[in-house]
Amino acid sequence: MLKARFLFYPVILLLFLFLVDSIFRIPYIQTITKIDLTAVNYKAKSDFLKKLVSEKPGVNSPKTKKIMLILGSSRLLYFDHDELVSFYPDWEIYNLSSAVTTPAYYDFQLTKVLDAGIKPDLVIMETDPNQFNQNSVFKSSNLTYSFDLPYVISNFTLFGKDHVSFFLGRKLFAVGTYKPYIDQMWRNYKNPFLENAFVMHKDTYDYILSHNGNGLSPVDNYMEKDSNSLQMTSHRTLDWLFASYVRSQMQFGFYEKILNRLQAEKIKTIIVWPLSSPDFETLMEKETLVKTWEKEIDDLTGKYNFPLLKLKNDPSYTCNAFADGGHVAKDCYRSLMRSILLEYFRKYEPNHL
Repeated sequence: MLKARFLFYPVILLLFLFLVDSIFRIPYIQTITKIDLTAVNYKAKSDFLKKLVSEKPGVNSPKTKKIMLILGSSRLLYFDHDELVSFYPDWEIYNLSSAVTTPAYYDFQLTKVLDAGIKPDLVIMETDPNQFNQNSVFKSSNLTYSFDLPYVISNFTLFGKDHVSFFLGRKLFAVGTYKPYIDQMWRNYKNPFLENAFVMHKDTYDYILSHNGNGLSPVDNYMEKDSNSLQMTSHRTLDWLFASYVRSQMQFGFYEKILNRLQAEKIKTIIVWPLSSPDFETLMEKETLVKTWEKEIDDLTGKYNFPLLKLKNDPSYTCNAFADGGHVAKDCYRSLMRSILLEYFRKYEPNHL
């Protein structure tokens, strides 16, 4: 028996690794490992989704307002909750948007909501060519911070073996997400503004949970007035989003899966292609891949007879203020919601115009 002790060494090693890994599941350690707000936003959005599903508006309680569900990226994240309540009292608006998102992320959220018996009166879903890039940051964003095992397994065919393996690795080992770079952790620990980061994390989390999922803008009402800065951030954003662009069959699969279910459930839907700064839009117009994507997304969306609201072509959208090359300023969210609801009435309730 003593001679066979070496057989236990791999088990002991594995237990030791899990013990070390458990350290990186401690919230404080996670914060000094990753001080940015990405994980916080996804955690808050995940908890808000669970809260929404558990409350089941219109199911567990009488439906006194129409329900709107917003599925988008950071470009649909920062609606002012108090303004929405004031300007649109007939609607209960739930915002499930988060930074750097894809159709797979939207399908996950929509599946949870619809499977809970919640039936929105209107679904707003963002679309954009960068969401269909196989070489995007999908793995380090959506696949790392969202989804659950039952959803991933049930969509194994769409995700594919590589993505499922990656997902399982990140769920089993926290160090896959929170890299144990001791030098970086030490710098963050010694950062004199570390306490401010903890406060910002808590405020961001609490705000999302208490404001129907709408995000706490890190720049609030800021708008960029320097045209050179808008041009530079437009170039940087384009380079980041479209470097090594490869069409993602997976994301088109999830996109059609969403449209198919929305049509089957007879849920009114508007697909929105948000507007970026004029510099960014000009750069996009020169990209052949964008024209190819636009043609494909037009055909696919039209197949299900859903409206595709392209804000660059919408005369009712007039705001021209930007936080950077790729994002409108918060002030433009008022015009954005007006355009969305005008499209809703044009498509679904023309008699009320």
